[in-house]
Amino acid sequence: MSDKKAVFALGFFDGVHIGHARVIESAYKLAKKLNAVCVVFTFGGNLKGRLFGSKRILTESETRSVISGLCENEIFAAPITDEFLSLSPTAFLEYLDAKYNVLGYACGEDYRFGKNAAGDVEFLKNYAKERGKELAVVKTVDTGGEKVSSTRIKELLKNGDITGANRLLGYDYFITGEVYKDRKIGAKLGFPTVNVKVSEVKSQLKRGVYAGYSVINGKKYKAMINYGARPTFDLKETRLEAHLIGFSGNLYGKTVSIRFTRFIREAVKFDGEEQLKKQLFLDKEFTEKIVK
Repeated sequence: MSDKKAVFALGFFDGVHIGHARVIESAYKLAKKLNAVCVVFTFGGNLKGRLFGSKRILTESETRSVISGLCENEIFAAPITDEFLSLSPTAFLEYLDAKYNVLGYACGEDYRFGKNAAGDVEFLKNYAKERGKELAVVKTVDTGGEKVSSTRIKELLKNGDITGANRLLGYDYFITGEVYKDRKIGAKLGFPTVNVKVSEVKSQLKRGVYAGYSVINGKKYKAMINYGARPTFDLKETRLEAHLIGFSGNLYGKTVSIRFTRFIREAVKFDGEEQLKKQLFLDKEFTEKIVK
């Protein structure tokens, strides 16, 4: 066992929504009380993708960035190996004990762990009590009479309800990726775009045009965003391209985050570039008006 005293925030934390944030903040408060470090437990990879073939709201690196912004903490990324996933609830907790001097835990009231999700909050309470550790159990967060969950947020994203998803996330949904060179169609129309690679692990987002923003070198730029295909040019591959209003410069090869605040419209096929250009001016006007 390490001498480093720790309080663990336990969960999967896909999306790091407002319910997850409460668990992490609860762990942080308990850690401060016990003069320990707050350690957020996650998995190093797409656990649900491996187990169920499902996608993530945020990539692993995006998740880390949100967690790091909540409070002072360390992140412990567990391996998604057969060996680790086969640990019993007791063996799982003993695994953490071997890594840190664990003084306590914080988790949601529906938290489950260990092989076949055999461990629950009652099991954790007994384990903590027997070993003199503290436990903070955070009540499930509801909005509109419905539980805040990653599943619910994924459904909102799939339907293009960015406003609803952002309310449950507690921050503006974003996609981070590397900027690459494309056909420069936007520049030809007077709307140069940054084209961002989207990770394959990201859960489904409704195709269409969105309003949002990006922060480049500490400055916020409002953005009109196209996510999906470009039907006017018969391009069917899913892409993310954003026109950063007022930005000029070269971002090729750099990593940027594009944040979404409002769904504007469906992607439609226009009868030529002039019609598309007219619509882009309207999209820009709307974006400038609604993005704060």
